[in-house]
Amino acid sequence: MLKKRHDCSKYIFSEGTPSELNKLISCGRIDISPSSSIEYAINPEKYLILPQLSISSTGRVESILLFSKLPIEELNKRTIALTKASATSTVLLRILLKRLYNHSNIFVDTKMSLKGGLKRYPAYLLIGDDALREAASCKLSMKTKNQNSKHRAPNSELYIYDLGKMWHKLTGKPFVFALWIVRRDAAISQKGLVTRFYKDLLLSKEEAYINLKKIARDIKYYNNIDSERLIKYWKTISYDLGRKHIDGLLEFYRYAEKTGVIKRAPELNFFEPAAT
Repeated sequence: MLKKRHDCSKYIFSEGTPSELNKLISCGRIDISPSSSIEYAINPEKYLILPQLSISSTGRVESILLFSKLPIEELNKRTIALTKASATSTVLLRILLKRLYNHSNIFVDTKMSLKGGLKRYPAYLLIGDDALREAASCKLSMKTKNQNSKHRAPNSELYIYDLGKMWHKLTGKPFVFALWIVRRDAAISQKGLVTRFYKDLLLSKEEAYINLKKIARDIKYYNNIDSERLIKYWKTISYDLGRKHIDGLLEFYRYAEKTGVIKRAPELNFFEPAAT
């Protein structure tokens, strides 16, 4: 919606996984990014948060999934494979296994396919399109199930766990997977342009909310995921950053501090748009 409805001639766009975008914005190669929420906590002195924008869920998220050959209760002291695509999701998994099950695990990054990874390891965390596609291939219904029960997917030997739902069980709060952040130096030196881009983002968010069916029709078939499933997935995601989202984000940072991932939970500092 951003490129279709707004003048983007002043912007240069870059593509990448959340982890790749984290690196680009951290080293100053891009100025604004929808980056992993843990990136802000690791380097809060570098960034400001764009208000009212996030990628979040309250309960199930459907695209952050732990695929396991064993019930999760039996994963203690096991080695778990992690996608390299998302820093936030890997931190979240560490927190959930420790807090919900008192597990101590070894984690390894891998680029192997799910099938290849599960030949070597008992469980594998996938995110995004990969998680959606693999869950669909297992014919998994992501409807209500107790997270303590065995989540064996129909017609599959795998157990599948939704990290958004597990977080909600632990805290009762939304989970913020990604924030829109801007480098502080860019927010100062290019405040007018950053303000314009921010306002375009807010408008695009609202336009997307009311045009999900049209967007899905235009895409028709995306990465082996049909339009009906895309719309269902989009409706599970929140792109807002309200009070409840902020409470969930701060809770995540407190857990990350207790787990030793970050030195201390950061304060949230927001970008203030230029007056128009």
